[in-house]
Amino acid sequence: MKMLKPYTTLIIALSGHLLGFGQPYFLQWQTNSINVAFADEGLSDSLKESIVADLSLCFQGWAANAEIMLREKGESAGYMDYGTHNPYYRDGVVFPKNIITNSSGGIALQIPKTLSDTYTNAFAFAAANSNIVAAAYEFVAFVSSTNFPGMSSNALPDYIMFKNALPDANAESNAIVNLAPQIIPDVCGQTYYPPSILGFTYSSDGPAATNLWMQVPNSSPSSGGDKDWGKTTVLWHENKWRFCVWLDWVP
Repeated sequence: MKMLKPYTTLIIALSGHLLGFGQPYFLQWQTNSINVAFADEGLSDSLKESIVADLSLCFQGWAANAEIMLREKGESAGYMDYGTHNPYYRDGVVFPKNIITNSSGGIALQIPKTLSDTYTNAFAFAAANSNIVAAAYEFVAFVSSTNFPGMSSNALPDYIMFKNALPDANAESNAIVNLAPQIIPDVCGQTYYPPSILGFTYSSDGPAATNLWMQVPNSSPSSGGDKDWGKTTVLWHENKWRFCVWLDWVP
């Protein structure tokens, strides 16, 4: 059972600094750091903090080798080169890259209004569905823990489902239990990371008319000693998050 598509990945941490007039925000990686500037100047400080915190989460394990590429092109002073697709965001959402010159004459990674608007909507979703989002982080923490490989085969149907694979729910559950010795090591072959708030999305595809999916970033060792990165889509179904094996459709 293959669940990932390989991407390359790196690491960034967040560093916030309070100054006398206002609060600038920074992304920091290795020995480098860059200011974060918001195109939408009307955003509240708390929303800016939440956005930068999520940006930082996305960098964990994903952008340690990110490079600032400077060049003058219109109003752009350059761009951030991540070298690989961001496995944290859902499809259609683009991680910021544009570098601008800020008011103090330095450079900053610009967060476009379209992205901050997307974040605003995502935080509203999280507030309205706090139990589901909390369950998502608990799910990722459990499947990443040492407890998951030792779980009972009979408990596995609570964490994985086959859709359109077998004639009824009982057959599906029995098949998952019987295949547990193969499924559990395959799932444990990846390292899973907490999702971005932009990793949640509703879709018409799935077992119900409206389905909530979560994109979980993961990595596995590569032959070169680095990591291959990918994403695993997980389905919220019957009040549980589950890995979903979908025979005729992959989200």
